[in-house]
Amino acid sequence: MKVVSNLAINDLQHLLKDYYPFTLLTDYQLQEMADKATLSTFSKNEFIFHEDQSAEEIDLYFLVSGLAKNILHQRNGKQLSLRYYYPGDIIGLMVMFTSGELNFSVQALEDSTVFKLNKRHFFEMMTRNNDFSKVIWGSIGERTKSLYDEMKNKTSYEDEENVQLLKTRVKVLMDSPTFIHPETTMENAAIVLKEEGITGLVVSNNSSKMLGVLTFREILHYITENSDRNKVKDWMDQTPYFVEADAFAFEALSFIKNKAIEFIPVTYNEKIIGTLSSRSFLNLQDSSYLDLTYNVKNSYSLDLLIKEGPLVNTTLQSFVQSLVDKESYAYEVAEVITNHNDNLHRQIIKLTENEMKSEGYGTPPINYCFIIMGSQARHEQGFRTDQDNGMILNDYEHLPNRTAIDEYFEIFTKKVNHHLSESGFPECTGGIMAKENKWRRSLTGWKNEIDVWKKELDAEEIQNFTMFYDFRPIYGDFSLAEIIREFVTDRATRSKTLQQLLMKDAIRYKIPAHPFGIMNLKQKNKIINVKKTGLTQIIYSTRINAIKYGIHEVSTVKRLDALKKIHAMHPRDVENAKTALHYLHFYRLQQNLTELSKNEPVTNEVNVFELSKEDRLKIKEALQVAHRMQQITKISFNRNRVV
Repeated sequence: MKVVSNLAINDLQHLLKDYYPFTLLTDYQLQEMADKATLSTFSKNEFIFHEDQSAEEIDLYFLVSGLAKNILHQRNGKQLSLRYYYPGDIIGLMVMFTSGELNFSVQALEDSTVFKLNKRHFFEMMTRNNDFSKVIWGSIGERTKSLYDEMKNKTSYEDEENVQLLKTRVKVLMDSPTFIHPETTMENAAIVLKEEGITGLVVSNNSSKMLGVLTFREILHYITENSDRNKVKDWMDQTPYFVEADAFAFEALSFIKNKAIEFIPVTYNEKIIGTLSSRSFLNLQDSSYLDLTYNVKNSYSLDLLIKEGPLVNTTLQSFVQSLVDKESYAYEVAEVITNHNDNLHRQIIKLTENEMKSEGYGTPPINYCFIIMGSQARHEQGFRTDQDNGMILNDYEHLPNRTAIDEYFEIFTKKVNHHLSESGFPECTGGIMAKENKWRRSLTGWKNEIDVWKKELDAEEIQNFTMFYDFRPIYGDFSLAEIIREFVTDRATRSKTLQQLLMKDAIRYKIPAHPFGIMNLKQKNKIINVKKTGLTQIIYSTRINAIKYGIHEVSTVKRLDALKKIHAMHPRDVENAKTALHYLHFYRLQQNLTELSKNEPVTNEVNVFELSKEDRLKIKEALQVAHRMQQITKISFNRNRVV
C-alpha cells in the first residue's frame, strides 16, 4: 500500500457528490468527510485488508479506481470469493457489522486507488443524517442477504463431511436381521420384539427369502382388531419397502424421515442380509469417522496433531478395518483415509500460519493455494504415503515487497513440510514439496513452466509433469488452482507430442505375462507390489485418456466415469477397471492393516501365496484388466500417431 499525501481534498468532495448515497449529505458534511480522508493506492493482488485484522483495525474505503474482491475464509481452509467491488463502492461495511463473526479479506484485483474514510466520523455522520443512515443500513441488509444466499449456494455441495455422509452405503449402517416364521403366533412375535429390543422382524420360511415384515405397527393393529387370527402370516406387511445393500444411506433415510417407515430390510441377490431402523442412522452421528474429523479440527497444537497421524491413529485404523470387513468398495475406503489426511494437512497449515504470526512474520502477504499431488490428490491413499505437494502464489513479481514475499513463503513452506513429516507424512525423496522453488511458483510462473514442459519435456521431467497433472487444491485461494487446471488441461489436450511422451511413461511399468496374457501367480513366495503392478497401469492409462479428452477430474474412478459418459470407454470396460481398482486397493489395505497390527513397516507388497484360491483369482483378474488397459493405451496412441 502507498499513502499519497498533499492531494487536493476537493477531489474526493467532487467524487462523492456524484455517488449515491453521498448525494444525501450537505456540502458541509461532504467537506468534513473529505477533510478526514486519506488517499492510498494498492498494487494488483495486494490485500486492502486481511482477515487477521480485528474489526477495530479495519477502516472504510471508497474505491476510486480499479477492481477488488471480497474473500470469505472458511474453516475448512477454502476461500470463497463472494463479490467484487467497483469504483464508487464502499469497502468494509460488512466487516464492521459482522463483529468478527465472519472472516473476510479484501484483495485488489487491479492496481487500485482508494480514499480511506475516517471510520468514527463516518458513523457519527450516520447519527446526524437520518436519510444517509437509512440508506447505509438498507445497503448492509441487502448485502447480508446476498452474502447468505451466495454462501449457501457455494457451500451446500462442498461441505466435505456432509459429502462423506451422503456417500455412506446402506451396508455400512445395517444391523443383522432377526427372522420369524410365518406360522409363529403374534403373542410370541411381540415377545421377540420386546426381548431383542428391535423395531421389526423379517418373516421368512428359510431365514433368507423375505415373505413380509412385522413391526409394532402390525402388533398394535392385531391387538385393536381383537381377531381370532393370531399368526404372523395373517398380519405381516406383505409389500414392505426394502433397499439394496449398495444403496446410499440417504435413500433409505428419506423414507424413514418422510414416510414414517420404522423398519427397512436390506437385500443382496434377493436375500435378506440386514435391516435398517431410525436408530441405525444414529451411527452417522456416533461414527468414529466423525470423531476423527472433530479431533483433527479441534487440535490446536502440533503435538496433538501428531497423535492423529494415520500410522499411529488406532481409531482411524479400526474404522478402516470395519469398512473393509463390511465389504465397502476399497477405493471408497481409500478416499476415507485421504479425507482424514486432507484434514490433517489443513489443520497443520492453519497452525503454521499462527506460528508465523507468533514469531513476528505476520500474515501471508498475498493469496496462495496449497496443492497436493499423487495418490492424495486422486483420493487413493493407503497407509503408506509420503508428501507430494506444492504451492501456487498469486502474481507478486510486480510488487515492491516481492523479496519479502519470497522470504515469507520460503520460511512458511519449510515449516509446513517439516510439520507434515512430524505427523507421519515423510518428505518426498524426489523433492516434490512446496518448500522447493520448483514446486512453489506464482500463477504466471506455473503457466510459463507448463509451456516449457509442453515444448521441452524430456524423460526425466515427464514424471514430474504426470505428478503435477494430478494436483488438487487443499487450502487457500482455490481460484488460483482452477486457473492452472484450465491452463494445463488445455495445453495437454492440444499437444499430441506431449501425449506421446505420456503414453511412453504409461507403459514404462509392465505387468509380467505369458503370450496369451495369463499371469503366473502359482510359485511360492510370489510377492506383488500392487502399486507398481496393477494400480499404476490402471491409473496411468486412465490419466492419458483423460488428458486426450480434456477431462478435468483427478480421481481415477471419476475419470473412468467421465470417459464412460462421453462414450470414450465402454461401460463394461469401465466397470471392469473399477472392479480391478477395488480388488487391488482391498488387498493393499488388508496388508497394511495386518502390518500395522504387528508393528511392522507398511508396504505396498502382497504375498499372493498367502491368499486364498478365490482371492488369488480376483487379483489375477485385476492384473489382467490392468495389462489389457495398458496394451489398449499403447495401440491406441501409436495408431493415432500413424494416422
